[in-house]
Amino acid sequence: MRKEEMTPRERMDAFAKGEEIDRIICIPDMGATMTPFIGVKASDYYHSAELMSGLEIALFERLRHDSVGISTSLRGVAEAMGAKVAYPDYNISYLLEPAVKSVDEIESLKLPDPHKDGILPVLLEAIRLTRDALVDKVDVGAAMSGPFSVAASVAGTENLMKWMIKYPEKVHVLMDIVAEANNRYIEEVAKLGVSISFADPVSSTSLISPKQFREFSLPALKKNIKKIKEKTGSAPGIHVCGSSRDIWEDIVDAGISNFSIDNAEDLEEAKQVMGDRVIITGNVPPVDVVYAGKREAIFSSVKECIRKGHDSKKGYILSTGCQIPMHTPIENIEMFMEAGSLYGKYPLNLDLPIIS
Repeated sequence: MRKEEMTPRERMDAFAKGEEIDRIICIPDMGATMTPFIGVKASDYYHSAELMSGLEIALFERLRHDSVGISTSLRGVAEAMGAKVAYPDYNISYLLEPAVKSVDEIESLKLPDPHKDGILPVLLEAIRLTRDALVDKVDVGAAMSGPFSVAASVAGTENLMKWMIKYPEKVHVLMDIVAEANNRYIEEVAKLGVSISFADPVSSTSLISPKQFREFSLPALKKNIKKIKEKTGSAPGIHVCGSSRDIWEDIVDAGISNFSIDNAEDLEEAKQVMGDRVIITGNVPPVDVVYAGKREAIFSSVKECIRKGHDSKKGYILSTGCQIPMHTPIENIEMFMEAGSLYGKYPLNLDLPIIS
């Protein structure tokens, strides 16, 4: 592979084409949790396109990672549909009140206008600002919740779990509405010319059974994937938190291009099961290693992930197993990037020692 150092933009473009690159792609999962890095409150960040974009720019200038992006968070689309969301000063947003509290309210749910409702207009502007500032330097993308995770905020997770058993037909109606709500946002993001990916933690088999995933989550996810392919010409990636092994094949068959797995799962197994069909991304532990670990732990974990994932047939991206927690020292993320550059440089030499 190429020995001369590439820019993040050059590296990602070559990777997408299956061409030679100088090192393994490195993308720590960040976003809203990194607001302390630029000294702003999370509550302000969530409502300011300039702050959202400013954080992505500042992080890129410091870390030189291979992709940046703006996320709806887990609740952005649900809020635009009527859910009430809290925005703490120094923590991530959380659900205050679902949009519907009874199955009888489902059919009266409103479909959002991405240019008017909730924080969706802020997100679209933040994507535009980030794209305009960085697209020549680095890949710029947009992330959003998978439809089942949106539904969990629209109805409340506990309600959703109960309704799947007691009122399955009503949940099918809910999922159709949520899929259309997501598609409306997808259409607007696609106009900005960036890639789109999903985070879908509530689809984890830590929460629902594979059978429930296939019945309630997968059909709506397929609708969103189809829309992304139609509007962008490319397939989306997806991250599923917690356990997901029993639904890997279902998600790959749905048409994704990249599967990001939680650190609860094993990269070696992921490579064997689906590495010949999709890019595998992961999965350094974000809490125990990146947030709380010292240099040796970070370097050792990065090295082990590269050892397991580097020869995956469709490609491998080094990342964290989930979003990096708030108040993680930026120096720890720099060590993650340093380790990725050391052990991920081609030709690989995984026998290199940790440099203190």
